[in-house]
Amino acid sequence: MYEAPDYSEAEFIEGKYDDLKDWVYDFKGYFLIRVNKEKNRIEAGYCKQKNKVLKVVYGIRANDIYFTLAQLYLISRLDHASYLGKELAKAELALKNNLDYVQDEELKV
Repeated sequence: MYEAPDYSEAEFIEGKYDDLKDWVYDFKGYFLIRVNKEKNRIEAGYCKQKNKVLKVVYGIRANDIYFTLAQLYLISRLDHASYLGKELAKAELALKNNLDYVQDEELKV
């Protein structure tokens, strides 16, 4: 039988993030994410500098891509991993629903 969680003693903390103040570069590099409609897949291009793509990890599910990125040790920061999970999930929704995807922008339905 399901038992509802007890929040009576929980501390509630408002989430906050400042794009300018809180952002920290991941020394391992960064990713350019896109939906490739011709190949019906999501692609995460790994870069170290100046948008020069060194590797492309691709798939149709966000989980497959970010799990592989972690296995390849291409991410050193938890905030970067969280960001990638969010962006890859958006790309997956765009792929499934034939929407345009632009990294760091809201999906337009």
